[in-house]
Amino acid sequence: MIEFLEATFTPNPAPVGLISASDVALEAGASEQQAAVFIAASWNMAETFTGRAYRGIASGEVLVRAHDPHEYRWPRYPFPDTITAEVWSDHLRGWDPVQVAYRGGYLDLCAGQMYRLVQAPTPPVDPMPQHVVQAVFNLAVYQLIQQPARREFKSQTMQDTTVTREAMMGVLYGSGAGALLASEVRK
Repeated sequence: MIEFLEATFTPNPAPVGLISASDVALEAGASEQQAAVFIAASWNMAETFTGRAYRGIASGEVLVRAHDPHEYRWPRYPFPDTITAEVWSDHLRGWDPVQVAYRGGYLDLCAGQMYRLVQAPTPPVDPMPQHVVQAVFNLAVYQLIQQPARREFKSQTMQDTTVTREAMMGVLYGSGAGALLASEVRK
């Protein structure tokens, strides 16, 4: 069982050239500036919904403590090639490097230790699946047209989104993006 978990991920910038802000703006009757902001937010929503990092991760850090020995699954897919692990040492009053078994996105954690896990950067998905690009386009257009429905997303940030899949379900289903992304959802 996990006692403590804090994750901070910084995604790479949204892919350029896959979705035209002018096309989204024309479709939704909005400005290109607004469309660009909504496209970036839609990438966050699509990644949160599927659990995949289509843009790749520039940096990621997880602080985790397990109550019992635990096999921890890395929270972002595609999984990084390497993860650097450190354990908090009260004696040193700092982080002490430690070897942790890492295989295919899973780490073996010992009980009672506070771990700091840092991932190697991951590249963007290449080529980007067309249905994902279409889903992001649909989300951006739908949100621009249905702006009052965005009240539930006041806490969304660009660094690491704080919304849950459940909070996004209405927008994802209303825009048709949920159906497009359904094959990307990992179990």
